[in-house]
Amino acid sequence: MPFVKGNIKAEIEERKKNQEFAKAYEIIDTEYKLIETIIKMRKESGITQPELAEITGISQQSISRMEKVGHSPTLRNFLKYLDGAGLELEVKKKGSKKDECQMV
Repeated sequence: MPFVKGNIKAEIEERKKNQEFAKAYEIIDTEYKLIETIIKMRKESGITQPELAEITGISQQSISRMEKVGHSPTLRNFLKYLDGAGLELEVKKKGSKKDECQMV
């Protein structure tokens, strides 16, 4: 079968017309953006994975896995990661304003 060049963005947009696909895509996209953000913020703080491992007591290998899409850590380890990286979590209702957030 010959390789057919395609437009992946157009393909995704077409598939997002399917409600189940759109919901699954939204979940994965949210996970990806969260991971991307915490990695960026950890690096901006100048904290390496080995340093974060020492601070949190989580192995460096586990930290590395946590920073990959599809490897969901326990909530406890995720909160340890955030704390060790000097980050905090805000929880809010969808569509609410920033001043309605609750710190965790």
